[in-house]
Amino acid sequence: MEYERAISSRLAPADTILFPVGSLEQHGSEAPLGCDSIIVRRLCNDAGKATGTPVLPCMPYGYSHCHRGFPGTFSLSAALLAEIYSEILTAAADNGFRRCLIISGHGGNRIPGERACAGEHGLREAGYLGWWQLPGAGELERKLFPNSGRHVTAAEVSMVWFLLGEPPPGEFRGAYPPCREMPDDPELYRRAYPDGGAGGDLASVSVEKGAVLYRHLVRALCGVLTEENG
Repeated sequence: MEYERAISSRLAPADTILFPVGSLEQHGSEAPLGCDSIIVRRLCNDAGKATGTPVLPCMPYGYSHCHRGFPGTFSLSAALLAEIYSEILTAAADNGFRRCLIISGHGGNRIPGERACAGEHGLREAGYLGWWQLPGAGELERKLFPNSGRHVTAAEVSMVWFLLGEPPPGEFRGAYPPCREMPDDPELYRRAYPDGGAGGDLASVSVEKGAVLYRHLVRALCGVLTEENG
């Protein structure tokens, strides 16, 4: 009973809860396998701390089917991922929250995330946002990294090494092949992008620029949370 009261007292002031979701997948030789999860977990934790918003543990696995031709990728099916997200949203409602915002670090989670948010979950509101969809994020990314790319982007590489507090390891491959499409088939993807990255010019990678973009994301997410709770 004491435990239940302690948990209830910590959650009582909150109307919204954050649910960070990422992936465990290849990120070339420039970023760790958990790059997407590292960024979004820190983003939600920092914004949650600043606004008093509870944050769920990060979901470290995403829909990464096209990267399964590379070692280190662990992918869930889109259907299973949507079901897991739906269960989490329902549990948030059962715990008294009215809103749950899914913040994603991985583009492949969009369809499962939007499907879960549109389903039955008992919340007044559920939403899905990739960090790049936060207010001003896209514009700032394009300014800082004009050729950031689609996968193993200059932006995410810069941010993850800023967050890890280390200089990026090794040498960058330079520019990855131009990205015209992102085939979902693992064999076709690896044939098109044999080194893992798609479309990015990593000459613009900078830990300092990564810090600028990341800090903007925290402020933007704080703004979204303040507006929703206002």
